[in-house]
Amino acid sequence: MSEELKSKSDISIVLFFFTALAVFGIAGGGFVVHDYARARASISWPAVEGVVLSQLEPQQSGLRYVYSIDGRSHESTRERVLLARFFHMSTPDYRPGESVTVYVNPANHSYAVLQPGGAGAAFVFFSVLSGVAVFFGLGGVVWTLSRGGDGNFIIARDTA
Repeated sequence: MSEELKSKSDISIVLFFFTALAVFGIAGGGFVVHDYARARASISWPAVEGVVLSQLEPQQSGLRYVYSIDGRSHESTRERVLLARFFHMSTPDYRPGESVTVYVNPANHSYAVLQPGGAGAAFVFFSVLSGVAVFFGLGGVVWTLSRGGDGNFIIARDTA
């Protein structure tokens, strides 16, 4: 393999890595903001009565519950939004047949939680993590594109 082809191949791999890192950071940041907005909104969602159906398998945490809203029954296993799971470790002990309060998303009745709200610390942590991924991803792309195959900066390369 010629030296120039090897260099282009190496640059392509590095560009792919940094681009993937930036895309992951942007997508992750979007998910974190969306999940935290849903968590904050869940505080004001209407509360309905539900019934615990069963505990999930021992290797899984959580339970199944059923609730009714607008004359339709819905079943769920969601106790809280995703980010809230990282920093709220205590979960009440629910038993099958027990009555529970279910907070239902008014825009989507099939999305409900037993514990409304979110974890601000998780939001900050994952937002910063996403920002770092975007920063290093875009910085890496710019750095890689500004370097030539021989290790010299393209901008600073002497053409004379």
